[in-house]
Amino acid sequence: MAELHDTMHEEPKTDDALDEEIEEMRIKVLEMEEKLKGQQTELAEGAKEEEGEGGDDTASIYIGQVDYHCTPDELATHFAECGTVKRVTILCDKLSGHPKGYAYMEFEDPASVDKAVILHDSLLKGRKIKVSPKRTNYPGVTMMKGKGKGKGAFKGYKGWWDMSMYSSAFSPYAAGGKGKGKGKKGWMAGKSRVYGW
Repeated sequence: MAELHDTMHEEPKTDDALDEEIEEMRIKVLEMEEKLKGQQTELAEGAKEEEGEGGDDTASIYIGQVDYHCTPDELATHFAECGTVKRVTILCDKLSGHPKGYAYMEFEDPASVDKAVILHDSLLKGRKIKVSPKRTNYPGVTMMKGKGKGKGAFKGYKGWWDMSMYSSAFSPYAAGGKGKGKGKKGWMAGKSRVYGW
């Protein structure tokens, strides 16, 4: 408590002391910015290596279901009969450094890819590996399909009930339930209920 009392009654700092403190903070900020720039370049280089940039995709294969303890040398010897291996890249998690379970392999000759694909479902360290030609990724192009269903005013259609005995003023879509409407959202969306008479 005495320390708190002492800090509360400190004398105001002079302009020279404030300038020195500001200068120290500015130097620390500059050091942190340089460190951040270094980390960003490392991540960018890692991403380029991970994507296999600079390599020939026509002479490369994707290898899935790779054992986590498998080394690049073991992969190269497994595919040695297919042709001369130029490079093996086992992808690892950026944060933990553990292997992700798949790799890319580049051959000297693109004809080696066809020979390597024959080793699909072969055993490597007790696991069946998946082998396919490497897919070329184009920036800005995604292979994902659209998801979702349309939402509409007629959500209550699934719970439709016979209303022939009731007035035509009632909407047949007003019954409760979850429908598969595809129209625009209207005033009835999510508000339909079945009322007992």
